[in-house]
Amino acid sequence: MRLDELAKSYGDKAHFFGIYIREAHADGEDQVIRNLDEGVIYSQPETEDERADVAAACMLRYNFSFPMLLDGMDNDAEEKYISWPDRLYIIGSDGKIAYQGGLGPFYFNVDEFDQEMATLING
Repeated sequence: MRLDELAKSYGDKAHFFGIYIREAHADGEDQVIRNLDEGVIYSQPETEDERADVAAACMLRYNFSFPMLLDGMDNDAEEKYISWPDRLYIIGSDGKIAYQGGLGPFYFNVDEFDQEMATLING
């Protein structure tokens, strides 16, 4: 996956993290053909342990080299960052948002994210 490639290429200059929020394609909710074809269907987690299990399955499936953090069951990170179903952010060294990507899946732009990373790192 391209995000993992970027994490490895910027690894000595930036820390990459995924934050697993509520399941975007839970059983009985919005499904995508790829998940149906591959049998990747999970119930919406109701506990932190269940959310951690689904996040771990995601990590194993995509073999990310960066850590995956969990949003709490109150969905605090998801709500504060308006991140459902997915979104890319860069947090600057000052702790402020330096880049906010478009809301996925239609505006999830890894190339734009890469360009912003390069600009921020190279000045």
